[in-house]
Amino acid sequence: MGLLKTIKKRLTNQFIGVLVYETTCILKIRRVKNGKILSDEEKEFVLQTKEALTKEVTSYLLALQEEIEQTYVSLFLNSHGQGVVPECSKAAYEKFHIEYDNVKEICVDNRYSVYASNIDIKWAEKLFTDIGLDFIFSPFLMLDNLRKKESRKREGIVLYMLAGNNSITIMIFEKNELLYGTFINIAKEEDLLASDFGEEEDSEDELLDEIDLDLELEESDEISEILEEVNEDLQTSIQEEDDSIKLKLFGQDLRLVKYFDASLREFYENDLYRSDFVTYVKIYDGAQLNPDIVSYLKEQLLVDIDVRPVAIADELIALTVQEVENIA
Repeated sequence: MGLLKTIKKRLTNQFIGVLVYETTCILKIRRVKNGKILSDEEKEFVLQTKEALTKEVTSYLLALQEEIEQTYVSLFLNSHGQGVVPECSKAAYEKFHIEYDNVKEICVDNRYSVYASNIDIKWAEKLFTDIGLDFIFSPFLMLDNLRKKESRKREGIVLYMLAGNNSITIMIFEKNELLYGTFINIAKEEDLLASDFGEEEDSEDELLDEIDLDLELEESDEISEILEEVNEDLQTSIQEEDDSIKLKLFGQDLRLVKYFDASLREFYENDLYRSDFVTYVKIYDGAQLNPDIVSYLKEQLLVDIDVRPVAIADELIALTVQEVENIA
């Protein structure tokens, strides 16, 4: 162990994970010394808009930083303009119709790359102008980290899903090869598929309002047709009485099912992906999913589905600690 790492370990380290939703901000604060947790707390604040932290949040974070010099602030990226590509080259981005110059990307294990739009990065930086931000973590990195921790390795095509308070993240693997991935915000009903990404606008604010940045589902004509079919199928399924299950899905639950179905059909039907039938589904549930959702997916997919509760705030802290240890 290096001298610097030894010294840092003996100091009190404070890790702050921030989750920003449409009307709330969650802070997870953990203090660690010599590998032992000194304190662990979580606080929730009300936001007027996700475009700005309130003075209360900012003051609280600044006060925490003043108390502990070794403080690391991380953000869980929960915005539209991100995705994952099964390769790491610039040519791969062109293949998937993503404008490489408009995103920031990192290659993971020389196997795949995650990206976020420049607009999303600027949004995060602006949000923390007065506070400072050490790390931005993609939900894809969190999901893959959870996947890697699994003691039992499944054969075949495995779909992993991270369910958050207002989003779902999906990654489909065959062993360690990523075949498909997408991130979808399900907080409200909106057209996630009509992307104008890359077009010039008069101002960044207008761009944020008008652009849909869910680039993994950018094949607008094809996916729009899929969504229409999914809507019809879901309405029929939900209205029909079934002896084994009666679905009562509304609002966000229904949107989750709709976009899950659309994503899976995109994986199966789009020639860009090397697809085969999913043989197993693992859901990391950070949103206390309606049990009817899981029942519906089992009925539709006819495969084993395993649901494991997770705390996204805790997983964010774990990623932060891991990153700090790696760079020490």
